[in-house]
Amino acid sequence: MKTETIKKQNGFKRLFNLKGDPKMIARGFALGSFVGMLPFPGFQMLISATLATFLRYNRMAAVAGVFNTNLATGVFVFAFNYWLGKKILGIESSFRLPDRINLNFAKTVMDAGSDVFLSLLLGGAITGVFAMFLGYYISLSVLTRKNRMKYEN
Repeated sequence: MKTETIKKQNGFKRLFNLKGDPKMIARGFALGSFVGMLPFPGFQMLISATLATFLRYNRMAAVAGVFNTNLATGVFVFAFNYWLGKKILGIESSFRLPDRINLNFAKTVMDAGSDVFLSLLLGGAITGVFAMFLGYYISLSVLTRKNRMKYEN
């Protein structure tokens, strides 16, 4: 767990040391934060990097943004997203999410049926919008402040 914390800290340091327009970096991070909430573990980085390329956002920031769901947080995030999606869609299901998120997660969800996938997708899209806005404004604020301090010195 300590190694994962160190990797996250290094990832955030790299994020805030990226060269380029702070808005494009923040947009990339926001995009990745949104994609990170969607039920596509193992493919989130690829999806995020591809979308960032088409939108001309910072790809590295987009990839960093997907780590809001990782092996430690994924179970909780996806459980909440599933619950939220089920409540909104009015679906009753006895499906239980696996205790661990890994590459088999996508297969498990697909095997469970479309109602489970749609619940995860809707819940993920809703929480993803919140993550996107938070990710954008926090990263833009930090990047702008960092750039301002750099030019003042």
